[in-house]
Amino acid sequence: MSTARTLLDKAADKLPSPNGVALAIMQLWEDEHATVDQLARLVQSDPALCGRLLRLANSASIGLRPVTSVPEAIVRIGLKTVGELAIAFSLIDVNKCEDRCQSFDYLKFWSHSLLMALVCRELGRVTSLAPPEELFTCALMARIGLLAFATIYPRAFSELLDAKPADLAAAERQRFGFDHNELSAQMLESFGVPEALVEPARFHEDSSRSGFPDNSRGTRLATVFHLGHQLSETCLQTGISEASKANRTKTLARRLGLPSDQLSTLLSQSVKEWREWSTFLELPEASLPAADLADTGDDPQSTDTPSKAKLQALLVHANGDPSLLQQRLETRSIEMHACQDENEFLRLALQVQPQLMLIGEDPDVEKGRLCRLIRSTEWGKKVYIISILERCDSEQVTHALSSGADICVREEIGTPELEAHLQVVQRFLDLQAKWEQDRAELRRIANELALSHRRMEVLSLTDQLTGLGNRRSAIEALGQAWSISERSNQPMSVIMLDIDHFKRINDQFGHAAGDQVLADVAKALKDDTRQGEGSYRMGGEEFLLLSSASDIKQLIVVAERLRRRIAALRIECGGHEIQLSISLGVAQRGAEHTHFDALLSAADQALYAAKSGGRNRVCFYHDNRIHTINPST
Repeated sequence: MSTARTLLDKAADKLPSPNGVALAIMQLWEDEHATVDQLARLVQSDPALCGRLLRLANSASIGLRPVTSVPEAIVRIGLKTVGELAIAFSLIDVNKCEDRCQSFDYLKFWSHSLLMALVCRELGRVTSLAPPEELFTCALMARIGLLAFATIYPRAFSELLDAKPADLAAAERQRFGFDHNELSAQMLESFGVPEALVEPARFHEDSSRSGFPDNSRGTRLATVFHLGHQLSETCLQTGISEASKANRTKTLARRLGLPSDQLSTLLSQSVKEWREWSTFLELPEASLPAADLADTGDDPQSTDTPSKAKLQALLVHANGDPSLLQQRLETRSIEMHACQDENEFLRLALQVQPQLMLIGEDPDVEKGRLCRLIRSTEWGKKVYIISILERCDSEQVTHALSSGADICVREEIGTPELEAHLQVVQRFLDLQAKWEQDRAELRRIANELALSHRRMEVLSLTDQLTGLGNRRSAIEALGQAWSISERSNQPMSVIMLDIDHFKRINDQFGHAAGDQVLADVAKALKDDTRQGEGSYRMGGEEFLLLSSASDIKQLIVVAERLRRRIAALRIECGGHEIQLSISLGVAQRGAEHTHFDALLSAADQALYAAKSGGRNRVCFYHDNRIHTINPST
């Protein structure tokens, strides 16, 4: 997962946020009476922003308890600092074609994440499994891996979504080497969210695959996240009747042991709050650009000079009439948007994303405030700003330029001078467009190289015949599992299995038949592997299953089930039917095992005993002895 971690670090500050969040934070930041709760409510509506602030709070909290809720993060960092960072982080431009994943539904992602978080918070209040605000935060970011894929690999992920795979996570693993749930878990850990919440959240799409013991806190938390996800999907899904939604709600309620009417009330409350948030943050009305690159002329692979589009300009003159200057600019093929109110100016800035801004600020308020606010944002760093001054004396010009303006002009500027300034603006924007195109091309190449590296890494850890992890992959997985088991005292178990009389199959039916047998056994092993387990081909006809089963009896049941499954296989090859059997050796980490090599050796001893005892059976190592399970069939 090191490659995934590297890619996440590269994209850490590039995950986009809804524009409505940015505007609301901007307006709140300017209110001297703003409270922590007000700012927290806004931050909690945005998964990307929420994760960044948690990571910042935890990076500044060495030696302290990890921060897992947004209000606590704001208190620890400071209201003013959070406000400044929130504005800068929230205004990442998702409208650049080279940065957008054309087939990813950003609006649906944000809406689903917010609703899922609200539902999980309410479930937290009725189940008392975890603090509601912590459940809210974790649920809000539980699917942030999807946003990361859309940001890191916009083109490749778009192609994957266009293919509409039946199992998106499986398709992601095949394409990238990891899926969005693994990616989300990595990001949550980097944000400082405790593993006790990260692991259950990872299984929000299918809590039955979590592998947690029955009725444990982990299982119940995974069920809470799964319910939040499923209820959100149900509410946002179109084309199903209210009766069908009600039936689905009753089914989900039974999984957590809640009365269906209580869950319905909880869901209604969550949906009501979600609608309030969505209206306030402009989520339902948010319009993203059409996913069509054909007419934009912004193909990142093109090296031609970008064609000149109509210049977008935004004019605000808080202390004068902007109409005269607006008319003069519009005659020069500039699409003008003008206003006299600064709040309207901020709203238009987010909506239009202008390349040129002309700012005439109210002299009765703090000078340069609006200019500094624009420059504090990601997109505002790239805008060309002209400051309109009542008089261009040394003091005013110095203050305007130090506040972030590129140039200063007088209110009564003449036409020739204005024309000259616009030529400078156009040269600047042309250079910037070429630079951004070059940067997009470099980013595309870098991402493709990273993806190729990841594919090579996956290939180097994969057995090409069976598709299982190879011996190298198994040794790495054993090392990681051993470290986790030692650190957290979690159980660790292995099952070694060997195909009986495999050499005889090769000699009698040929190596093609042997390859078919290996592939079919591997498929059966893969199909029988649960989430949290790993299956590997160690070499030849020997395979390994790595498990975190907490009980030796449970592990023996798994091994016996696998033995019966293989015994029931009938492999057709070249007109012949081949019947198989396997021998299995089981071992669980104990005090006598000082290294995972010792655990493997114990499983090998059990496997040797199974082979020596007549094959087609399970033997297990326990308390320094080998025990045999006599096969029932």
